[in-house]
Amino acid sequence: MEMNNTREAKEQAGSRSMRAADRLGNAFHLEYIQCPICQQDQAKELGLRGGKYQRLKLGIETTVVRCCGCGLLYPNPFPFPEDPQHLYSKPEKYFEHHSISEKITSGKELLEQIRIKTGRNCPNVLDVGSGRGELLKAAKDSGLARAVGLEFSPAMIEYAGGTWGIDVRLQSIEEHADGNAGAYDAVVLNAVLEHVYRPDLMIGAAARLLRRDGLLYIDCPNEPNLLTMAYALLARVRRSHAVLNLAPTFPPFHVFGFNPRSLTVLLAKNGLNVERISLRGGPLSFRPVGFVDTVKASVANRINAIANITGTAHNMTVWARLVRDPQADNRHLVGTQTTTTDEGWNLQSLDDNG
Repeated sequence: MEMNNTREAKEQAGSRSMRAADRLGNAFHLEYIQCPICQQDQAKELGLRGGKYQRLKLGIETTVVRCCGCGLLYPNPFPFPEDPQHLYSKPEKYFEHHSISEKITSGKELLEQIRIKTGRNCPNVLDVGSGRGELLKAAKDSGLARAVGLEFSPAMIEYAGGTWGIDVRLQSIEEHADGNAGAYDAVVLNAVLEHVYRPDLMIGAAARLLRRDGLLYIDCPNEPNLLTMAYALLARVRRSHAVLNLAPTFPPFHVFGFNPRSLTVLLAKNGLNVERISLRGGPLSFRPVGFVDTVKASVANRINAIANITGTAHNMTVWARLVRDPQADNRHLVGTQTTTTDEGWNLQSLDDNG
């Protein structure tokens, strides 16, 4: 694939407004961006996603690129939705493949880990992007933490309040950080970071909200992974430009693809030291449509099983701690990065996947 240069693309586009809408009426403003982590203009084009390059023809066609600096994946030009609230306006539909009881149980397990890692019997926890409020429900039922929830979707907030009687705040993490610096023992970004349009601002706000030695927990997709690599290889054989990375303009609306390297760089820039990275993925949650999709799902889950063994799985969990000297923590990240994860993944090897 070709190189994607943000500066040159902006000059070619000039003042021309770029706008596109999918067949469901969701409209997007398209704008060329730099990598939000390292501000690189240079990125490598990986392929196309959405529209005719999505199995159900959802969303609009976007070009997925990988930053040549830190390895972050993102669409460029970047599709900013004209009505972001509409994308998350139906909680039951959006979370149709997610079990509420399982999420509450896993929430209690996460809170117990936070309690142990912080050394506090009842830590102050901020849950960012609370969704339907399962983690807050877990905190309320178990008494393991004093939890506060933030959410940008009024529909999600209404669901959490009506279902659990939980108060979730309609507030961004950046707004919350303005009056609550150092207020939390832990901040949770569970399936959130891949959705936001400025992940650099979110991580910066999370760092400000943490007390000294406070913990940040992140759960997000790992991009690229063995499944996306296998799909890319098959696409090349078929002379297709389609990729499986991200979902910028259709559910679940993943606009950034992090990996151990890019996330470690972003965290260190904000004074957060990675303590543990785990790469592991469960079965795919999409609902197959027809026999062909059923076969694809079966093959994909077999690939995922191999990925869990080889440290190339599709999901990533990260524990990071706020350190005393962020600048000192940044120095080892200049140039190539060769930190390894629990699974032995060499972060430098991400540069070799195209």
